[in-house]
Amino acid sequence: MGGVTLGTPAGTHGAVLSVPLTAGPLPSAGCSWFGETDQRDVNIGAPDLDAFYWLSPLTPSLGARDVITGSYPHARYFSFHVYDNQGNALGSIYDQQIAPDRGSANPFRGRVRRGRGDRFTAYVSFEPRPSRPAPDTVYVSPAAAGDAALLVYRVYVPAHPTVPSGDVPFPQVRQETGSGQTLTALGACATTPPPFGSVFWQAAASEDYPAGAPVPANGAATRIPTWQRSFGNQLGNQQNAYLVTTLSRQYGDLVVLHARAPTFPNSRAGQPVYGRHQLRYWSLCTYDASGQAGFGCAADYVAPIRSGSITYVVSDPGTRPANATAAHGVAWLPWGAQPAVQLVYRNMLPATWFAHAVQRVKPSSSVPKVLGAYYPSAVYCAPATFGRGGWRACFAAAGLRTGRS
Repeated sequence: MGGVTLGTPAGTHGAVLSVPLTAGPLPSAGCSWFGETDQRDVNIGAPDLDAFYWLSPLTPSLGARDVITGSYPHARYFSFHVYDNQGNALGSIYDQQIAPDRGSANPFRGRVRRGRGDRFTAYVSFEPRPSRPAPDTVYVSPAAAGDAALLVYRVYVPAHPTVPSGDVPFPQVRQETGSGQTLTALGACATTPPPFGSVFWQAAASEDYPAGAPVPANGAATRIPTWQRSFGNQLGNQQNAYLVTTLSRQYGDLVVLHARAPTFPNSRAGQPVYGRHQLRYWSLCTYDASGQAGFGCAADYVAPIRSGSITYVVSDPGTRPANATAAHGVAWLPWGAQPAVQLVYRNMLPATWFAHAVQRVKPSSSVPKVLGAYYPSAVYCAPATFGRGGWRACFAAAGLRTGRS
């Protein structure tokens, strides 16, 4: 089984993942999902630490299609994405777009009546997208896919964090001909595939940068952190848009940011995702300097929101101020014991009427103007300054306005 690397240049937000893609069926047909790439496992490809990712190699064949059957997970969001062997997204379909099977209902679309089932069927069809596409289908041109493709199943914020599948069995995948004849049936997975381990990155997140260690200059960092939208993310989620900034110790060991918080459905508190919310999901995460391994994330539902605003602090554990806690209205993220890190702000599925989502940022846009009060303004700050007066003291020391609450 050969390997192919899905990658993006260092210093850009994206994904690097080495997976064994093959032009034939998997050696073991007992499970539809070959493996994972999330925070519990290899921890590469910039995973959101509230998301779980399962992988299945596909065999592109003109006229054939893969059939995905499953139950709607109890979660904030789920989707299926197809990528080529360079990590380019060839298409995707997400929860609200997938119609329920007969006798079932889609809980991502509306309230489900008692007694309704929870089953769905989705398709990956290896043919150019027709003028009248079939429902619940991702169309992939075999010419674009080449001889190998990758199916990624994502689940964000499962109802119970210890059950990544969202309290339902894993979906099953089978490949069939255009006439419906089964070519390969991969079956169900009884449990999550074995993890590969990410102990190194977990340890780094709990460590301080060594005292006296050199701090090389980082040309991607600026004295006042500035955000840019990341376009063309490899292995990226097509329902997400990302802002990225680089933090470097050449300017300090602590960064504080403040912004208005977009509204969201707190599914862990029982709120349905089909309500009136600005975003389906948002999070802030720290990654290594190449934007690959995750050190820490604090998503919408765990971020303390005070008067409609959020405050985050990024630092080492040893320099974390005593008031950089949820009790004081602050979400804390680990720096990761690195000279420089990337800070990533995710926005998922904005409402059509929400004008300040990252998705609204075009290549020629001013990010602060588009996001307005939702722009995550950030400054480097001395821990003692934050300890005395919180984010307002830090912004004042940097000469920035502190008018927002």
